[in-house]
Amino acid sequence: MELPKIKNEELPERLKEILGAEDAVFDSIVDPMDVIDNLEVDPDSYYKQRYDIQQKLMASNRKLNEYKKSV
Repeated sequence: MELPKIKNEELPERLKEILGAEDAVFDSIVDPMDVIDNLEVDPDSYYKQRYDIQQKLMASNRKLNEYKKSV
């Protein structure tokens, strides 16, 4: 994963004193593979759950509209 680099001429004076003529380079604090490997996504399951949630939201909206009409 490529992290940003700040050119030396864009740095504040205080950082230029610390880094000298070098650009500011950032190091990753986490290995990207630690994050990516732990994601287990099954596309079929994802879309089924998404569809189920949409159905529940539509049913909930219908029920809310019925309550509003009865009041």
